[in-house]
Amino acid sequence: MNKNMMPTDAEETAALYKRSGSVQINSKLVSLLYSLLRDYVQPGDMEKLVRECSDGDVLYTNGWLAKYAEDLANRLK
Repeated sequence: MNKNMMPTDAEETAALYKRSGSVQINSKLVSLLYSLLRDYVQPGDMEKLVRECSDGDVLYTNGWLAKYAEDLANRLK
């Protein structure tokens, strides 16, 4: 603590980290999804996308984008 007995930003951050569950996971996919959910995509939107995913063959209208998505998926595996 500093001289005014108020926690510093670093101390507050460390305490929040401890309270929030401080989880450690070794997964590229989890890392990507976490970053997307934290910074770019609303969790409800992600949930909708996951539910809409197809297990069967999909005909993609943008071949370049589909091949890039496939490349990304393979690199995350």
